[in-house]
Amino acid sequence: MIFDWLKRRREPRPGATLAARLRDYTPYEAPHAGPGTALSPNQAAENLACFEQVLPQRLQQISALLHEVAGIDTRAALAEPSAHAAALADELQRWALAQWPALRLAGPGGLTRWLYSRRSGGDVVFSMLLDLAMLLGELIARGNPDWHWGLDLDAQNLADGMLSARRIVLLADPVGTHTTPFVLDVEAVVVHRFLHADDPAQRLLNPLRRLVEEGLRGDAMACWRQAG
Repeated sequence: MIFDWLKRRREPRPGATLAARLRDYTPYEAPHAGPGTALSPNQAAENLACFEQVLPQRLQQISALLHEVAGIDTRAALAEPSAHAAALADELQRWALAQWPALRLAGPGGLTRWLYSRRSGGDVVFSMLLDLAMLLGELIARGNPDWHWGLDLDAQNLADGMLSARRIVLLADPVGTHTTPFVLDVEAVVVHRFLHADDPAQRLLNPLRRLVEEGLRGDAMACWRQAG
């Protein structure tokens, strides 16, 4: 049963670091790596099917990791996002401030490495970041049913080479005069937070809380509803 790990509390191991803990982290290996613009529609669909199948197990894994290395409990936020998601985002930001800067990638990093990564071995941190995106996305989708997991299949986004194109994102149906689904690229937000861990804007602001609050409110759709 999901979250059975809480029945047998695991205390942080003396001297253990997040980097050391990630060496035991089960990687998320999608059927097809690479940017969405390099994937066929069938390959993108296979990635989504895999994502949806393993989502419960990945939520359990990231929740167990957070509990072990940071004392963060995700249960209340997942059960009642409107009441607890913002507070959880604050805890995650404090954790990121304290522990993410030590997770240095060996070799060149950046968006290209993330997009082409298999999320295993020296890149297993990208599995953790995807799991964290799953967690944040679930908070948003459970708290605002307008959102659901899916693929950004907007033809213009693909033609423009948008980062979200043919990747797994949160989607909301068009409203008002807006004619295409609304897209919330949760993983890209989380990865940007990691890759720019020392950026003052990422440290002083809280992009994780902003993501959750705007998603729960449905800010992207609000003005179009009024215009419609």
